[in-house]
Amino acid sequence: MLRPGAEPFYRRGGATPTTLGQAGALLIHGFTGTPREMRPVGEALADAGVTVLGVRLAQHATQPSDMLRSHWRDWYASVLDGYTLLRDQCETVFVMGLSMGGALALYLAAHEPVAGVVALATPSRPHLDRMPWRARFARPLSYFIPYITKGPPGPTRDPGHLDYTRYPVRAIAELRAVLAEAAACLPQVTAPALVMASRADPTVGSADAEYIYAHLGSAHKDLLWLTRSGHILPEEGDRAIVTERAVAFVRAYAPARP
Repeated sequence: MLRPGAEPFYRRGGATPTTLGQAGALLIHGFTGTPREMRPVGEALADAGVTVLGVRLAQHATQPSDMLRSHWRDWYASVLDGYTLLRDQCETVFVMGLSMGGALALYLAAHEPVAGVVALATPSRPHLDRMPWRARFARPLSYFIPYITKGPPGPTRDPGHLDYTRYPVRAIAELRAVLAEAAACLPQVTAPALVMASRADPTVGSADAEYIYAHLGSAHKDLLWLTRSGHILPEEGDRAIVTERAVAFVRAYAPARP
């Protein structure tokens, strides 16, 4: 059963020449998170006329025990379903993701035609290398330690943020797998790209954004540093900048209308 407030969301964009009504944006939340954390970006895009869909990844937004049977390809299937839905309605599709959702967005952009990709606070190869040795043995360890309790939220975290309060250890192995897959295909991402990261992020280090930016195959790419946010960029201190830049990115790369 879905947690109240954690549902996927959809808003149809306008179709007048003064809007971005022929563009769609697929929004992907993070590991153990919910679509709600991407809703501020979705609302800003929808107000600009973009059709938006905030997907719910499989085994998320319900209860942590559901993630004991997770596989990263189940999460990607949720993303691909949303992408297919938007492709049926829009001329072009942009994809934007937070944290692990950013990795899934990059993986999608490497395998499907998208108009642009935005990665927010996204971990990559440096994050994998920094993870403690126990994370590399998450699958066998999960039989003895099924969950790890999360630490307290950062001071700038939205008090209405919804996520699981503990990490299913079994799913950490799948998190590592999807981060490795996304990192390996970065050179295949040729669509315009925007990487946003915070210097104050306690979860994902600066090296990850720099790695993603350096290895992208995109001819048009940008790296934006934020300073007043923790990890959940759309909900924290720099949220106005995040939403403004997301809208500007779509405006810059959406096909021009007559």
